[in-house]
Amino acid sequence: MWLFLQELCEQIIFKKLLVLKLHLDFEIGAHEAAKEVFPNIEIDACRFHLGQSWWRKINSEKELRLAYTKNSDLGKWLKLFFGLPFLPFQDIQNAFGELISICPDLNIGCLFSDYILNTYVENGCLFPPEVWAQEPSENPRTTNGSESFHRTYNAQFHSSHPSVHVVISILKETQEETCTKIQSVFKGRIKKMENSDLNRIKKAMKEYNKYKIHKNIITYLSKICYISGTKV
Repeated sequence: MWLFLQELCEQIIFKKLLVLKLHLDFEIGAHEAAKEVFPNIEIDACRFHLGQSWWRKINSEKELRLAYTKNSDLGKWLKLFFGLPFLPFQDIQNAFGELISICPDLNIGCLFSDYILNTYVENGCLFPPEVWAQEPSENPRTTNGSESFHRTYNAQFHSSHPSVHVVISILKETQEETCTKIQSVFKGRIKKMENSDLNRIKKAMKEYNKYKIHKNIITYLSKICYISGTKV
């Protein structure tokens, strides 16, 4: 796909397509394809999809699932992991080590911690911390926008094999709507973030500023989990 888009850019606007940053989910094929065409690209992975992946792992192991849902000491420990994406990537290995040091039941906890270590933390893992960890900011780190676009686009087709005329008509409408939105951005008319989301971000940034002073990782993770809705 990326090579095709590069060719289109060169043919139509006589410029080479250069993508510096890309928001993706956790499909390793998508990451590898982007890096193959743009070796220096910066990939920001979606926090929402990261949380989904971690929850699926917890839900797949009976002992972990029961601990999480009953909010036992082990369950509270598991929930602390969901604060890791709100740390700078340089702090992840240290934070992971601190979490392991306070695990109330290593025999069961390792079912989750080994998965996190092997997939998201250690050197050479599939999704290193640089991809998914970042201190709180107004950067939403989500692919919700593109997914919303796809849902809206797909909903306009009422059969699995629409006619060419229908496809072209919908593509034209989509292009017109996109151009209108781009012009609005250029003119400074940008949709404001919901107050609830903005307040949550401000609270997270405030807790991060405290963390930079006291450097208590466990306290910070607990606060961030509460703010993000994963109550410990």
